[in-house]
Amino acid sequence: MNDQKLKWGILGTGGIAHKLAGAINESKLGSLCAVGSRSQETAERFANEFGIPKRYSTYQEVLDDSEVQAIYISLPNHLHAEWTIRSAKARKAILCEKPFTVNRAEAEKALLAVKEADVFFMEAFQYRCHPIMGRINDLLHNKAIGNLKVIHASFQYNLGPRYENIRLSNPAAGGGIMDVGCYTAAFARMAAGAALGQPFAEPIRVKGCAYLGAISRVDEQAVASLEFPEGIMASLACGTQLEGDTTVQLFGSEGSLAIPFLWVPPAHGSKIILRRSGKDAEEILMETNANPYSIEADMVAESCAKGLKEAIAPAMSYADTLGNMLLLDRWRQEAGLIFDVER
Repeated sequence: MNDQKLKWGILGTGGIAHKLAGAINESKLGSLCAVGSRSQETAERFANEFGIPKRYSTYQEVLDDSEVQAIYISLPNHLHAEWTIRSAKARKAILCEKPFTVNRAEAEKALLAVKEADVFFMEAFQYRCHPIMGRINDLLHNKAIGNLKVIHASFQYNLGPRYENIRLSNPAAGGGIMDVGCYTAAFARMAAGAALGQPFAEPIRVKGCAYLGAISRVDEQAVASLEFPEGIMASLACGTQLEGDTTVQLFGSEGSLAIPFLWVPPAHGSKIILRRSGKDAEEILMETNANPYSIEADMVAESCAKGLKEAIAPAMSYADTLGNMLLLDRWRQEAGLIFDVER
């Protein structure tokens, strides 16, 4: 990139697009170049808020802009595959909001287009780009808590009866598993992998259940139990209609780890609470003073500058993304959740 900032185009103007746009403005290696929306009015309003010079009334116009180097896809889940493929054909680097697609089959098709176009791609789990993830990996790999036995990860929030929201929409492939359960699934696979000396691990067995809303027709609360190799177990919980604790806990044969606020690490710094058998709790502080979404945007820019086509662990690689999509498929199958677009 010749030491120039990576020029971003954003597809969509929803809540997560606002977070990423603000983060790119705060980033060291990126700049906002264009935004595309379904209407000129919405594009103008978003662009004015974040100082974006180019604003378009369609998504395709962003892809057609030769100045744009990277695309952030913030659209509803059921549109991710289509616009990943279109972005790849336009030869743009791609950061696609999680979950990558509706299911594993879609993910394979979209990643094939990415590979054929030979462009960078990463699924946007911003917490996986944060330095705290490398430290967790090291602690598990070096058996700071002995042999990892149980992973407990939950992510819930109370959206209320806002059925116009895409997170409570079956046609948009919404629901708690897709929106926040994907975080817990990706973390459990990564943690089990770290304990086994691998970037990630796939579960041998998946059991799950969910409450499907009568109006939303998606899971409004869901749980899953996973079994990984060497007896590592995981319990996952997610939901869009309840309050919950987002502290992640890892239990081993000789101690435990607790990580508060992992899913969106605080900009002022994060911490890991390490407890070893017979010893006082130890706090491991990770001071970053950076917006976690800015860290994610800079990781994309750094990867592009190095000529990489996929992210380096603990961020999401192609294989990691495909494995996570399969786990979400299995969880939904256990819960009896089928999306309209899959019928």
